[in-house]
Amino acid sequence: MENKNVNSNAKLALNMMKMEIANELGYDYNQVTDKIESKAPQNTLEGVAKNVLAGEQVGGNMTKSLVEMAEKALLNNYNSKN
Repeated sequence: MENKNVNSNAKLALNMMKMEIANELGYDYNQVTDKIESKAPQNTLEGVAKNVLAGEQVGGNMTKSLVEMAEKALLNNYNSKN
């Protein structure tokens, strides 16, 4: 039972991170579809292409942030043992 709460909290935190990064980059996060959307007209070839680019940029920044957080946690753990 506890794992479900942890998983839902983690998913919520990741979605919040996704929304924050999307907003910082000037994109919209559609909570219904769970997709990043550009400001380009949707349902057009240009819109689809820009949405793909937006998703790649947001995903890349999320990965970068998560790696930085993990590095800090590892360093803090290491430094607290020494």
